[in-house]
Amino acid sequence: MFTHKHLVVVVDSAEDNMTALQKAELLMAKVGARLTLFSSGYNSTLANNHPFDKDTTEKAKEAYIHRMKLSLEEKAEPLREKGYEVDCVTMWDKHPSQAIIHYLEDNPTDLVVKSTHHQNVMQRTLFSHLDWDLIRYSPVPLLLTKGASWNHGQTLSITASVDPIHTNEKPAKMDQEILADSLRLAKELEAELSVLHVYDPTPLLIYLDQPTVDAGEISEQIRKQHQDALNELVAPYDIDPTHVYLETGSPGTMIPDFLYQNDSHLVVMGALARKGLDRILIGHTAERILDRINADIMVVKVLQEEGS
Repeated sequence: MFTHKHLVVVVDSAEDNMTALQKAELLMAKVGARLTLFSSGYNSTLANNHPFDKDTTEKAKEAYIHRMKLSLEEKAEPLREKGYEVDCVTMWDKHPSQAIIHYLEDNPTDLVVKSTHHQNVMQRTLFSHLDWDLIRYSPVPLLLTKGASWNHGQTLSITASVDPIHTNEKPAKMDQEILADSLRLAKELEAELSVLHVYDPTPLLIYLDQPTVDAGEISEQIRKQHQDALNELVAPYDIDPTHVYLETGSPGTMIPDFLYQNDSHLVVMGALARKGLDRILIGHTAERILDRINADIMVVKVLQEEGS
């Protein structure tokens, strides 16, 4: 479970980074964390062959990175004036995702925060390549923020999306990590926590659609199985039973509807990292809904050994 002692905000020149900075500041104020502002850049003109000698080229690259660093320092200064510990890190790299992943591998980090683009008219999130790479490859939890700010004194609503039946061979510890991290975040932000499990019995009922089968009885048995699993999952945690929800339907539809109807500010979901592979796998349901929801998204990472 993360402790939020070191936060990294990825400053993306293609995004409005203010919500990421504001939410990182709120977390720092709650737990006394330190912050790193991270940015990477690349200029193809400087990287490609041209008439200048090598020393001149290197100086041009250094000047390019220096301008990036100055931009980060401008964002850091107001936070430092408030007493926060803030570092600024810049890297020259053609691939932004590789740059931040390399940094995370060498620098212990508890949470990566990044703004992502949200288009209100369409009620959709437009994820960049960097967003998706961070979702898949970041070795630490990731918070993708939208346009709405978290205001001091505001009661935030957090939804933990779980799957206690462990479909698609998800490890049981994924839900445990989701709940533990959600509870910690709710405590830090003095937020209300809900737990949501959505299941879809339709495929099974279709195959069992026989004259000799009582579909209603089967539906009740399926629901009881999911309800029992959900109750067992949340039992060890201090979670209000009235805030634990079991919904029936397509998760790709029901989860966004629940978040909207309950005015959830943040949804916590899980991603599976398989040791030895070069990518982190996030469930098919999550990938379908990530660009359809208005809430901020926290992706919790769980490591699974190969062959398990």
